[in-house]
Amino acid sequence: MAPILPVPQPLPPRPVRRPPSWLPWVLIGGATGFAFLIAIVCLLVLIVMYLSANNRIADGVSVAGIDIGGQSAEDAAGALEMTLSRSLISLTDGDREWQVSLSELGIALDTDALIEQAADAEANQTIAPAYTIDFNQTQTRLIALSEAVNIAPVQGRPGQNGRALDIENTLNRLYLDLNGEIADGVMALSMIDVEPAPIEDLATYNGETTTHVVERGQELGLIARQYGVTVEAIVALNAIDNADLIYPGQELLIPASGEYIPEDLPQPPTNSGRALVVSISQQRIYAFENGDVVRTHLVSTGRDETPTVLGDYTIRVKYAADDMSGPGYFLPQVPWTMYFYQGYAVHGTYWHNSFGRQMSHGCVNLPVEEAEWFFNFAQVGTPIRVVA
Repeated sequence: MAPILPVPQPLPPRPVRRPPSWLPWVLIGGATGFAFLIAIVCLLVLIVMYLSANNRIADGVSVAGIDIGGQSAEDAAGALEMTLSRSLISLTDGDREWQVSLSELGIALDTDALIEQAADAEANQTIAPAYTIDFNQTQTRLIALSEAVNIAPVQGRPGQNGRALDIENTLNRLYLDLNGEIADGVMALSMIDVEPAPIEDLATYNGETTTHVVERGQELGLIARQYGVTVEAIVALNAIDNADLIYPGQELLIPASGEYIPEDLPQPPTNSGRALVVSISQQRIYAFENGDVVRTHLVSTGRDETPTVLGDYTIRVKYAADDMSGPGYFLPQVPWTMYFYQGYAVHGTYWHNSFGRQMSHGCVNLPVEEAEWFFNFAQVGTPIRVVA
């Protein structure tokens, strides 16, 4: 008997898949999230546009005739620096005139200060330019200019004096009021009338001599004072035709045996150990050890309106370099600074070379190399006396 085969059964119907009940909410939420994302992007764009608009300088704002209104701070700074750095200034002596660029004189636009003012300026406001200055570069340019500016006196003709550029006084004017001196693009040079030097016969001088190498910005008057001799003696011994035409690096024979020490020495505050004395009338500083002078040099003390304090003090703190500021001045990284009373200090000076004249705001100025020597000589606690 044949086997009975099973009858094939129909497959059950496939169930219909229905979307989960939460899917519509996801789709709705995704659309909402996308819209929210778009809104955030638009808000950020608006914020950037707002900040950008607020970073722009008000319309009509100008500096030295240059319209910077509507510009960003960065664009305005670039435009000002490019234009004003090429500006010329007229240096005059009566009817004579020389034009040099501000950059040649070491004068640069203080863009940070200007942009800060411009950002706060109202529409159509005019802002006065502010500048910074590199006094070393200024002095170098004035020395080079002096070759064209100086006029030699006529020897043997009374009344026919020469004229010489007073570099130290010119630098001091720029130091005291830089913006004011160059505001109108014209600066009258400080000049000195030069009389013909009397003729002295030192050709047969057989005394001791010292060789002095002229430093940048030095003049014969201060060199003569340093060694305690007359200008005329130096002129005659070196056969100098014009006492105002000396140059850095020039070697001069000085009819003196080394550094000059005045006969009327001031008394040190102690005869035991080390001490310093500053003489205002002599414009000198002295280093004493056990009552004996071991070194002396010309200084520049405070001007009449900002005098150096008198009295007995001690070195209270020393800095190899220190930023110094006060009413109307800021001097960065002043070298070899020794404070002896409040803000008064003995320190190196890189912005002038007029030692032997009262030049400072009250401190005792020394050439940088000399200041280093005195810095190493004196310790904290070393007595210092300042006399008239």
